[in-house]
Amino acid sequence: MNKIIAVALIAAFSSASWAQKVSNQAFDILDKNRDGFLSKEEVAGNRELAKRFVKFDANKDGKMSVDEFIQANKDNDERIAADSTITTKLKASLLTEKGIPSTAISVETYESIVQLSGFVSSAAIKEHAGKVARGISGVKSVKNDLVVK
Repeated sequence: MNKIIAVALIAAFSSASWAQKVSNQAFDILDKNRDGFLSKEEVAGNRELAKRFVKFDANKDGKMSVDEFIQANKDNDERIAADSTITTKLKASLLTEKGIPSTAISVETYESIVQLSGFVSSAAIKEHAGKVARGISGVKSVKNDLVVK
């Protein structure tokens, strides 16, 4: 049993060091002037990172260190996982709802904001789908872009 735990720990640490190595390589690619920090200009081409630059500049010095960059990537991965979970839960809920043509409804989630799109046959179905979406844990808001035809 101890060997299994040891192998699991080695795998976990290997994955963590691999992820950090990838983050360090990505940082090095973005650090165009090789000063060991990222400026707003250097991350301008990365929409997600540029959008969150101020948030992840933890010490508010106007530049992002390697550690701040790694944390930004970790937070982004967690956000993506949370958004995927919301989308999956909502799609499953729509499948079980009577009267909702779940295959006709597209669901996208970004930063816990759900967007519904597609075509439905009545305003009541549109409203019901929006209500189901708002009932999913973690949803901040719903953009109900379903079109009644």
